[in-house]
Amino acid sequence: MTDLSPRPSARATGLVVAVLVAAPLLAGATLLGGASPASAHAGLVSSSPASRAELETMPEDVRLTFNEDMNRPSYVTVTSPDGTVVAKGEGAVDGHDVVQQVDDPGQAGTYRVDYRVISADGHPVEGALEFDVTTGDTMTSGPVEQVTSSTWWWVALVTLPWLALAALLLQRRRTRSTHD
Repeated sequence: MTDLSPRPSARATGLVVAVLVAAPLLAGATLLGGASPASAHAGLVSSSPASRAELETMPEDVRLTFNEDMNRPSYVTVTSPDGTVVAKGEGAVDGHDVVQQVDDPGQAGTYRVDYRVISADGHPVEGALEFDVTTGDTMTSGPVEQVTSSTWWWVALVTLPWLALAALLLQRRRTRSTHD
């Protein structure tokens, strides 16, 4: 009996293979290459005190510097080693900087700074950092948890080509099954 089901041409097969190879490579290159200026969002450039800095005394304020101008509202919380919030009032926005005044509770240990600010283009920027004060009553705190709002975009970028491949293979299997 002669098999009359259509067979993919060598050209079609080559195209499928090229797509299967190119899609993960392009996704990987995008991940490793970083964001282009058109898709870049604001991010923390520096802080004072710096992340993981060791200070003899508590600073009067915490300054966060971003790569874009920031807008209100800005939420900056500074927590002492015993969990007490030591931020005074609302953070002040000054161009690329957000400055939060803090009280000195007289405690040595790790202080945590959590922030959520709005960039000039309207995107929220959030994260956390810690610094240590070496003089005062001794306290301890847990590790910093890094927060990022764009992680799921990278997961989708890497996952979508593989999902497309699975759909294509299932469609080809169904097409072959109906012709048998």
